[in-house]
Amino acid sequence: MKSTHRRASGAGAPASAQASRRFAAPLRLLIVTSAVAALVAAGSITGGSPVFAANYPSWNDVLAARSNETAKQAEIGQLQSLISGLASEVEAAQAVADQRWAANQAAQDALATGKVKADQLKLQSAEAATKADTSRKQASALTAQFARSAGSDLSMQLLVGGQKSSDLLYQLGAMSKLSETSKKIFDAATQDANSATSLSAQADAAERALSSLADAAQASLTDAVAAQQSVKSALLEQENHQAEMTVQLAALTTGALTTEADYNAGVAAEKQRQLEAEQAAAAAAAAQAQADAAAAAAKQSAAASSGGSSSTGNSGSSSSIGSSSSGSASGTGSSSSGSSSPAPVNDAPTQQFNGAAVVAYAQQYVGVVPYGWGANPNDSFGCDGLTQWVYGHFGVTLPRLVSAQTAMGVRVSSSEVRAGDLVVWPNAHVGIYDGHGGVIHSPDWGRYVEHNPGLWGSYIFIRIV
Repeated sequence: MKSTHRRASGAGAPASAQASRRFAAPLRLLIVTSAVAALVAAGSITGGSPVFAANYPSWNDVLAARSNETAKQAEIGQLQSLISGLASEVEAAQAVADQRWAANQAAQDALATGKVKADQLKLQSAEAATKADTSRKQASALTAQFARSAGSDLSMQLLVGGQKSSDLLYQLGAMSKLSETSKKIFDAATQDANSATSLSAQADAAERALSSLADAAQASLTDAVAAQQSVKSALLEQENHQAEMTVQLAALTTGALTTEADYNAGVAAEKQRQLEAEQAAAAAAAAQAQADAAAAAAKQSAAASSGGSSSTGNSGSSSSIGSSSSGSASGTGSSSSGSSSPAPVNDAPTQQFNGAAVVAYAQQYVGVVPYGWGANPNDSFGCDGLTQWVYGHFGVTLPRLVSAQTAMGVRVSSSEVRAGDLVVWPNAHVGIYDGHGGVIHSPDWGRYVEHNPGLWGSYIFIRIV
């Protein structure tokens, strides 16, 4: 029995090996087929058509987000062109207003000079009238004296009188001299009266003409300032609109980036899930093929063993049961959000605009805030950043740049300037007038906000209206 069993076992071993060789080829075929199927499945996931899944954005969502961002960028580009044009119009209006201001100043100066001259002419007219009146009185006195001297008819006196011829000639000469003097006085009185009338007329005409020119210049200046304010309002409105659209663009950009990131993460997760599923399927197929081959080999070995004459061999092979594993992947989307530096915190509540209050508010930054590109006391102040921040505290919106802030107001003379007005060195520097001949300003790199007691160079005063 024992020897027979050994022979059966020895015969079964070659049969099992032979069966294993017979089933090795089908197993390899099955594995290759499974791999090809996996590749085909992978191709269906990563092919040319956009991927879509319910738990992450589709490619169409990404394209839509990009399109919205592009459209908003185009709108902002159009607004920037419009703002650029309006800025040019503001500069042109500012130039016209400056010209009108200069013309008005010249007209007002001419009017003042003309009034002085008119007053002088009126004084000369009054003097001429007084002189004419004096001449009339002198002429009247001479006439009366002439009448008293002549008495009755002079010819009769010469005929009946007994005067000597020399006396008569003397009387005739004296009377002739008196008549000549009287005529000269009358002529002078008439000339003085004419001069007085002419001077008075000239004074009145000059004053009327100069007043008319001054009124026209003032009206022209008023129109120019009104036009400047109209363009300025349009510019501020468009700048505010651009600021709103810039915020919207930032939100759209963030949304587009988030959508695309979620899409990429979802696609990567889906690919990973498919890969794991394919690997699990291939492993299961391989295990099943191995199990089938082992079972077939065992069956073949059992059949060969049952062919013995008096002994039964029991050779068994244990079948192995393949276990399948499945992999799961979950896609997670990463979101990116744009962050901006925190908005500057106003260190006091907004107040009603008042020149003295503006100066007092600006004074607190003297020696405290350094010069820089900023417009925030927590960072730094450029010259235009200081004026923008201080005026903003009082509810007045100013743009950056000296030229743009200049265009926001109207020019005033040194006799009209008040505390809180802007002191402008055109296209170079700007500060806040302190009302006493000095300026609060942010001067230059390496220095802090200063309160300078005096002004320098060529400057103008601008009042924000």
